[in-house]
Formats: sequence, structure tokens, C-alpha cells
Amino acid sequence: MGEPLRAHTINEVRYYLMVTVCQACGKGPRILDAIQPPGKSGQYARAETHCKNCQDRQDVDFICDEELTPSAPESDIISPTDEPSPTIDLGQWLSLFYLLVETAATETSPPLTRRLGFRAALCLAEGLKFFGPDDELPPESAFFTPDTLAAFRKHPEKFAKQKLRDMQAKLPSMGTMARRVARDEESRRRRWWQFWR
Repeated sequence: MGEPLRAHTINEVRYYLMVTVCQACGKGPRILDAIQPPGKSGQYARAETHCKNCQDRQDVDFICDEELTPSAPESDIISPTDEPSPTIDLGQWLSLFYLLVETAATETSPPLTRRLGFRAALCLAEGLKFFGPDDELPPESAFFTPDTLAAFRKHPEKFAKQKLRDMQAKLPSMGTMARRVARDEESRRRRWWQFWR
């Protein structure tokens, strides 16, 4: 399988699987089924996955900065640092952003729409981590695959920092979106007899 992936959090592994083409059918996405074994940060782990399209099963080895425990609460956070992803490149983060925005636009549940929007904003923020303070265009090292590098070379204007910041400015602030998602989650967990709280 080659070198293990490096990830800040298990969410980064999930997003990697979403943008990775299935080797068996050429489609995807791959779905995370289980992690073996759960362990402390910095240790090797194995993600057991299957392809949503063809059901092909494949294991992905990775090293995660986050401690992997079965009882860990669900979180939307991708990376708590300013360090860009070593696994998902700028072009892939933008693909994830557009995918999540499009999915949110067709969703009928307001809480799920808000959560998808928040996740899209987080992906866009991850993409912006590839820019240096004085960069208007990202360095070619921000692209890890031949396809994303070719897309950048063909249409560099689509990856300009100002364009991405303009997209970000059209969204609610990250804090606002996080609070809305937290309120939705609290409402979901509340028992029916606690409706008056």
C-alpha cells in the first residue's frame, strides 16, 4: 500500500477518502467503515473502507495527530493548526468545498444544510492554508496530483487567493456557523420532555 497517510484528524482521513478515486471502478467515493486499532496520536492505524459505487473493500494505513478512541465525540474540525494538509491538496479542498455547497443546496433539512455549509467553509479554510502571506497564487507544491496540478496550470486564476477570500467573505463567519451547528446538535440530543428548557 506504500507509505501511510499523514492526517491531523480522522476527519481529514474521511475527506481524503471522498476525493480519492476507487482503484477498482474508477469512481467512488470511499466510505470509512472502521479504524483498527484505535490508538494514541502519532501511531499507525488502518482505515477499513469500501467504495460506495462498487463496494470494493480496501484498507488505508495512516498516522493521525489526533487520538483515535471509539468513544470520542463527533467533531467537524479538520485541523486545529495553521499547517496545510500533507494529504489533501488545494485543488482537492476546493472540490470538496464545491461538492458540499452543492449538496447543501439540495438538502431539505435546515440543520443538515447548516452543517454541510459549515463543513464546506472548513474545507475552504483548509485550502487557504497553502498560501504564504505574500502569495496571490499558490505554489505548485500545493498540488499533489497530476490532475490538480494540470488544472492549476491551465486556469491559475481559479486558484487565486483573492478569489478564494471573496468566496469566504460571502459565507457567515466561522464562529457564527459553529454556534448554529452546536445549537442544532443540542436540540437533536434534547429529550422530548425537555422541550421547555
